[in-house]
Amino acid sequence: MYRCGSGFLLTLAITFVVALTGCLGKSSSNSGNGGVQSVTLSPSSDFSIDVGGTQVFSATAKNAAGGTVLGATIQFIVTSGNPNAAAPLSVASNGSACAGTWDPSASMCAPGTPGIAIVTAIIEGVSSPSTTVYVHQHIDSIKITQAETQPPQFDCFSQDQTWQFQGIAYSNNVDISNTVGPMSWSSSNPGVVTAIPFVPPNQPNVLNQAETTAKSPGISNLFASVSGTTSSPFPYTTCLIQAIHLQIGGQSQAGNSITVNNGGSVSITATAIDTLGVTVPSPPLTWSTTNPEVAAFTTTTNTSGINSATARANLGGATVSASCTPPSCNIGILPALPIYASDCLTIGNPPCTLPNGTSYGAISIDVISTSNPPTYTAWAATTDCGENSPGCSSAMFSVTPGTTPIGAIVSVPRTPNSMMFNHLAAGRVYLGSDQGLMYVDVTASSPSVTEVSSSSTPCNVSLCGKVLTISNDGKLVVVADTVSTPSQVYIYDGSTTTGTPVDLVIPGETATAAAFSPDQLKLFILTDTGKMYVYSTVDALSSVPIATTATDVKFSADGSFAYVAGTPPSLVSAFSTCSLPTAASVDIGSVAASSTPLEIFPSPVVQADSQGLTQTVLALEPPNIEFLTAKFTQDPILYKVPPQLTCNPPIIESFSKGTSFNLGQGNFTPIYTQLVADGAAMIIVAQNIPAVLVFNVSNGTTTSIPLANGSLPISASASTDGSQVYVAASDPCLPGSLTCPAGSVHIVCTADCTTGQGDFQQVPYVNINDNNNPNMCNGQGTNAPLCLPNLVAIRPQ
Repeated sequence: MYRCGSGFLLTLAITFVVALTGCLGKSSSNSGNGGVQSVTLSPSSDFSIDVGGTQVFSATAKNAAGGTVLGATIQFIVTSGNPNAAAPLSVASNGSACAGTWDPSASMCAPGTPGIAIVTAIIEGVSSPSTTVYVHQHIDSIKITQAETQPPQFDCFSQDQTWQFQGIAYSNNVDISNTVGPMSWSSSNPGVVTAIPFVPPNQPNVLNQAETTAKSPGISNLFASVSGTTSSPFPYTTCLIQAIHLQIGGQSQAGNSITVNNGGSVSITATAIDTLGVTVPSPPLTWSTTNPEVAAFTTTTNTSGINSATARANLGGATVSASCTPPSCNIGILPALPIYASDCLTIGNPPCTLPNGTSYGAISIDVISTSNPPTYTAWAATTDCGENSPGCSSAMFSVTPGTTPIGAIVSVPRTPNSMMFNHLAAGRVYLGSDQGLMYVDVTASSPSVTEVSSSSTPCNVSLCGKVLTISNDGKLVVVADTVSTPSQVYIYDGSTTTGTPVDLVIPGETATAAAFSPDQLKLFILTDTGKMYVYSTVDALSSVPIATTATDVKFSADGSFAYVAGTPPSLVSAFSTCSLPTAASVDIGSVAASSTPLEIFPSPVVQADSQGLTQTVLALEPPNIEFLTAKFTQDPILYKVPPQLTCNPPIIESFSKGTSFNLGQGNFTPIYTQLVADGAAMIIVAQNIPAVLVFNVSNGTTTSIPLANGSLPISASASTDGSQVYVAASDPCLPGSLTCPAGSVHIVCTADCTTGQGDFQQVPYVNINDNNNPNMCNGQGTNAPLCLPNLVAIRPQ
């Protein structure tokens, strides 16, 4: 027999020890860039698996330079997580794992017993972090229950309140939760509640619990998941907001109205109360204004409960408020459940007992100036090109008082039919046309027209039609398409270049008027067939029957409802902003006017008393202006089981008709009407009346400011303070003259302007860049008829 020498045996023993050490792994890394420095096992996260289930493991080795080490041999080590039981998992050399035992070919997995396995990969003596595998019987279902010793006192949780829940896993109706490992938790509305896995103190093996934290008011569903099985939804409610109360600067003594110089700001404090009567520490509120040209919020949503309204350079009045507006507040409820601010008065019944005293549903702001009114600039355009004049383009131009009144001149490729400035972004004016929507950023160094689509067809891309309204946040432009069949309404988002316009099809109907709620939640659209369509990004488009005689729609001071005129003739009705499951809007009250109002103008000045808010509405009923008065309040949503998930429309305490004033002009057809200043005056410009009419709201008198040369108005625009009115007018032939002058833009001052008084300047169009060409239209050849300015709009400052 051959015998090994002692030297050989020593060498063999050392080699065996080295090899054995390599099999067991080591915590230190090999030196040099070529050797293995780290090992990563995949999957690296702990997971759960049914008995008899399979999983493939792999491992990757990295050297010191971060490069992958190829061709290295991988060893998979499995140990038991229970010192008193064998590991319930076996891993073949190729990484295939069996929750039980492999057959010799590692192709058939025989189910084993539940337990915990810890898997590690070793390459060249370097060990990976381990992965824990929980082996369990098949999970048939998971049920979520509360995990605390006592059930919650209420069915909702106030903001920031925490609570523990647990998921119970069942297999054949047997609780196997202690074998399935950690559960993952999720919420259908993460903004309402967060759920984080929670391990109770001194119970490291309890892995099926979560700690929830109530966030924004709303409803959600909790879900617990493990090993491919998800629980049934578990309803969760962060207590809804039931009321919001406002104060100026947090001072109850300040009342609900304030006067501020332009350029200043007004701090508003909002206290939000949930359905349990708890003050919400971080309420997700939307801040709104009825006149963003006068007072506007830089940030329209926040959770601080405090915001500042900036008084812009445009003088006048505005009403500001705050609301709980979906989808950021009262989340997940359909129809949407907005909550609008309401009075909290110590003289109420029952009296309101907020810690900081009396609060209100709306704040009136009057923006003034210590100096003379600012000088405004207007832009004028023409509709005279006509849609059937091939090659005809027109000009639009800026007008400012002075020796050179015409400023920038912009070429307009399509014939506009409407013109409206963005209320908030003062530099952009939108032009509607039958060939598509256009806009001009007039404050650019070289302003030019931008077409929403370079092609005039199809209309749902180019957005043919007339501009009806623009949202108070300046983002959304509503266009009524009367060109296409069926009729449509488009909503263009001017704040993005990538969004697709909303296309609302209203077959057989033409949109005649529209208004956004101040919080932008709802858009009310009147049509000529007697329907009012209600659009929202939260709720589906729906309609409410009103009357074919409906003429105008404007929202209330707090935004909780809209005034709709002509429902039917001579009536002005109030329709709720919030919807019920059976109605897109609810008629909550009406008043009979003396005749059908052509337009209505809610005053920016609101009064607060024990019955809520009082707002005056001026109705234009030629030859008269009539005063209507609405008293209204909110109806809070109280705590109920189950919770109330439908709105309480505001309550109209009274809606009454007041005094009517004759303007002394006989019956007339208005061209332009606007309530100006802090609701102290109304500007009226009418067909065939060569004057600007100024109605004094406080004493009911009317002043007539004549237009020079007896010119007849075509269109007009007034500044927010009413101090200046720009009138596009048709100038008559002068006596004894063989030719008639072109139409002019008349600059009328109704107050103490520094530039002049009355109709102090008339500006006919002259293009100094084109040999003083007086024609606003181009491409019509020689001896073409003059195109005159007949659209005009003052640019907000």
